[in-house]
Amino acid sequence: MYKGFSSGLLGFGGRTLEEDVPLAVKYGYGGVFVDVAQEAGSDPARADAEGARALLEKNGLKAGGFSLPVNFRESKEAFDADMKMLPARCGFARGLGAGRCITWIIPASDTLDYRANFELHKTRLGEAAKVLEDHGIRFGLEFVGPPSERRGKKYEFIHNLDGIMELMNGIGTSNLGILMDVWHWDLAGQTYADFKKISGNKQIVLVHINDAPAGIPAGEQKDLVRELPGATGVLKIADFMRGLTDLAYDGPVYVEPFYAPFKTMAFEDALRAAKTAMDSVWPNA
Repeated sequence: MYKGFSSGLLGFGGRTLEEDVPLAVKYGYGGVFVDVAQEAGSDPARADAEGARALLEKNGLKAGGFSLPVNFRESKEAFDADMKMLPARCGFARGLGAGRCITWIIPASDTLDYRANFELHKTRLGEAAKVLEDHGIRFGLEFVGPPSERRGKKYEFIHNLDGIMELMNGIGTSNLGILMDVWHWDLAGQTYADFKKISGNKQIVLVHINDAPAGIPAGEQKDLVRELPGATGVLKIADFMRGLTDLAYDGPVYVEPFYAPFKTMAFEDALRAAKTAMDSVWPNA
């Protein structure tokens, strides 16, 4: 596995590859998460994927994945419009060397019961997964674990490893895997032993790390209130990283902290703090 750079995950969205690459090099990252929709623009077929790839390769960086640029959670019209763009965006992504795509699953609904929600996700994500598969792109799905994210909703939905694997099996394409986040892993009650349910490196597409505030019961943790990796020791990140190592995971690991102090910090200061935290929990650092 290697250390991934993502300005967006640190709360500094809207930056370009040209802005991010020099800092990724300066701080010793191995790859950069790409905003494919932004970089490709409104006409991905005309976008300069070769130039973006050359910029990464010149600096010894990998294209460390991208988010699914499809609105699959709302109206069919919005979904269909984005799906029309997906093949061209996938072509751009492959052109710059990005072979990993990810998205996350909302763990509850007020309008759809579990089975109806499952069928919606199976159908829509299945369509997207097939396009990604046709372009040789792996597709990672993330479950959202904290109980607080389901509380007060009429219907619960997928929120743990077993649920996400059921959805993967239901969709059935060959490119499906998991977006692993230590926050969701730990707060869903998953443990080191659960890594045995994962078949190997290819079933993990991308990884997020962070920590949780101290003194708050697991059932009360709020998804967007987090700490930097290793800051409190609330999350069992050593076990999590050991599980990834056991599976010989070879993809990017990103800090996704939703860390309040970053909102008032200069980007490079936040980046430096995030990298220091990542280094502190990295295996054999």
